[in-house]
Amino acid sequence: MTTSVAVFTRDLRVTDNPALAAAARSQNVIPLFVFDDLILRRHQQNATGLAFLLASLRDLDASLRARGGRLILRRGPWAATVLDIAVRAGAERIHLAADVSGYARHRLARLEHLCRDSRREVVTHPGVLTAGPAPLSPAGGGPYQVFTP
Repeated sequence: MTTSVAVFTRDLRVTDNPALAAAARSQNVIPLFVFDDLILRRHQQNATGLAFLLASLRDLDASLRARGGRLILRRGPWAATVLDIAVRAGAERIHLAADVSGYARHRLARLEHLCRDSRREVVTHPGVLTAGPAPLSPAGGGPYQVFTP
């Protein structure tokens, strides 16, 4: 039996979620969201943001339960916690949505580094962005010169 972990970060949806769809191709999927301290500190100053995040996670869990699954919630250092869940579940792959923020790139690099030693594959999928920042340029090449509606 193959097992994959589908890690939710900013892409908290079930429908049309490439990372979740890829993880679902294995026989067993572990849907996971990790509260790391940086996220919690950021939301401590914004009660509305934290309430929205919690409501979104409840909705995600309800959507997963309607499909026979459930969302696993953990708190801790993000990369180490994701790897710990993968190891405990015997997961061979960890799927998540690609992201371009500095925090997301650092978080992904840390996870990939930890997974090398444990022989687990980290697979990123589109999801948060429809296109990455690099391929967008005007038809004539070079930088954009005019910004109009």
